[in-house]
Amino acid sequence: MAVRTRKIDRFNIFIRCFFIQASWSFKALIGMGFCFCVIPLARRLYDSPKDRSEFLRRHLDFFNSHPYFVTYCLGAVTKLEEQAQQQQWPDWRPISIFKERLTGPLGVQGDQLFWNRIKPMTIAIGMVVGLTLGRIALPVFLLIYNIPHFYIRIKGWRLSYRMGFDIVSVLSTRRFQAIGDKISILGLAAAGALISTAAWWSYEQNFAVLASFCLSAALTMALIRLKVAVKFIILAVTCLGILVGLLTL
Repeated sequence: MAVRTRKIDRFNIFIRCFFIQASWSFKALIGMGFCFCVIPLARRLYDSPKDRSEFLRRHLDFFNSHPYFVTYCLGAVTKLEEQAQQQQWPDWRPISIFKERLTGPLGVQGDQLFWNRIKPMTIAIGMVVGLTLGRIALPVFLLIYNIPHFYIRIKGWRLSYRMGFDIVSVLSTRRFQAIGDKISILGLAAAGALISTAAWWSYEQNFAVLASFCLSAALTMALIRLKVAVKFIILAVTCLGILVGLLTL
């Protein structure tokens, strides 16, 4: 029975994290995906099928995290399972409790950083590039978005495997809030550039497109002030664009 993983084992665990949402379910969320990720760990640490089965059953419980931040837990669990084998822990509950405690922070941090900040910013940049340079927008968007994406996955894995339980001290809201604030500033700059570029592009097309853009922008701002739901704003702006197009035929 081995008590330490090899580099190839850790590499296999890390690669599997890219597919962690493939088995998402309402009952366990990404719990089954987490279990899929640690299969190489079970093969390395346990020899008998019974021990492997018990190990995997422990990691089939409910678990949730932002998919990019899951490595902050996955690496730590890999380290803790090694220590549990080396030191012959009598109880596995500390690892299960550790996973439960990380569920909230990993989900909140990832959602705020990526879904609320990085993704809108990179979409705005991609649209600016698309309106000015054309098809190169897609590779530009993928490049800009995936740099922080891969950075978070790799850093989370390496740091958590080294720190184990102590990774909790790294996942402070204040630490990631400072990064998020800087990205928000870049996002606002990208949004301003997008509005200017869209106005220029509309002017280059014809008067109807420019008029539709200006009226849609004004209507959107007015409805936001009135706190109208986003779905109704989209519907209203779409109808306005169609109306302006029909009137200028």
